[in-house]
Amino acid sequence: MSSTESTERKTTRTIEKVVMSFMYLLFGVMLLAVAFSGEPTGLFVVLPIAIFSIGLTKWGLKWQNDRYIRSAKNVDAIEVLSVEIRELKKRVEDLEKK
Repeated sequence: MSSTESTERKTTRTIEKVVMSFMYLLFGVMLLAVAFSGEPTGLFVVLPIAIFSIGLTKWGLKWQNDRYIRSAKNVDAIEVLSVEIRELKKRVEDLEKK
């Protein structure tokens, strides 16, 4: 049985891989373009921006994905509690009939 948490974990990992691949590709192309442009001083602008942007994006994705996974874990716990409450209600009704 697939829980909400495992489904959310797979989804967030896939999204993280896609976004980070795009970031690496984007800044890789930018760095290559600056390197081949003949203006090596441009690397002093592009390189810090790339490092900061990639680091911040990676941290932000991890933080957000952890929130989604915790939320999905809570949903799973609520579903388990709902089943237990239904069972308890049924037992109480059976005891009241006796």
